[in-house]
Amino acid sequence: MLDEQIDHLLTTAIRNGGLTPEQIARIVDFRLFGNRRGYLLLEDLPIGDIPATPQSRDALGKPDQRSEHLLLQATALLGESIGYRQESDGSLVNNFFPQRAQARAATSDSFDTELDLHTENAFHAVLPDYLVLLCLRQDPAAEAVTYIASVDTLLERLNYEEQAFFLREPYNFLSDYGPEGKNQRIDIDRHQTVLYGDPDRPFMRLDPQFMLAFSDHSRARLEHLRAVAWEVAEPVRLCTGDLLIIDNRRTAHARSPFSATFDGTDRWMQRAFAIGSANLYTERLGRRSRVYDLVTEL
Repeated sequence: MLDEQIDHLLTTAIRNGGLTPEQIARIVDFRLFGNRRGYLLLEDLPIGDIPATPQSRDALGKPDQRSEHLLLQATALLGESIGYRQESDGSLVNNFFPQRAQARAATSDSFDTELDLHTENAFHAVLPDYLVLLCLRQDPAAEAVTYIASVDTLLERLNYEEQAFFLREPYNFLSDYGPEGKNQRIDIDRHQTVLYGDPDRPFMRLDPQFMLAFSDHSRARLEHLRAVAWEVAEPVRLCTGDLLIIDNRRTAHARSPFSATFDGTDRWMQRAFAIGSANLYTERLGRRSRVYDLVTEL
């Protein structure tokens, strides 16, 4: 998407997104202070007229853009709205719905498989600070569940020695992004700890399916951490019009399997990303952009 088109879309969203002053205040409060759960849920928001759920990207058509404006207004309140070139060709709004070819794939277009707990783009040097999900249509059987594990609740289950281990032990995070697309497993030599930042209130990055341990001991520790994360994960069942904001530096999230009928009534989600440090990335990368390619080092 051209920069001019992105700017026009964002300007319209900021001015006419549809959020109430109270909802805006709740989002800003979440950005400034966070909460123990690591997420904020706003329910039953105005999303406009939603057509039948498409069955393929080629059939994606949506004349009413009120949901896009709402999603991007919320995202702009959290920081800078960004996209990734490997996600919908860099679009700021990504659409996800069941696709037959992706039924059991580890991708948001799947439906017949579980997406394990993960931090979004944990391998990427330009890590999203926030992940924003807007439910355009719930699956007919209401089976889909989003799970969110907060680092605050997770740390309560780890002793001091375990916390210290994850603050110092590096893992090799494989890239989901390749030169031309996503759903890859590429070794980009990205060695990172699970916990980082302030040791007294650390951030967390976790994606067990895309992490390689450097010893049997560290692999066993990772399996234990994954099990504990699932123990504390909180279920959220998104209904039509629900907006879910996830603090991507303090949580891992997952999604359950659900059924698809391919008759226009299937689950349809929209997603956007926000970062709060665009100027820092501009300084390190030497260019300003709202759409990022794969960045492995800063």
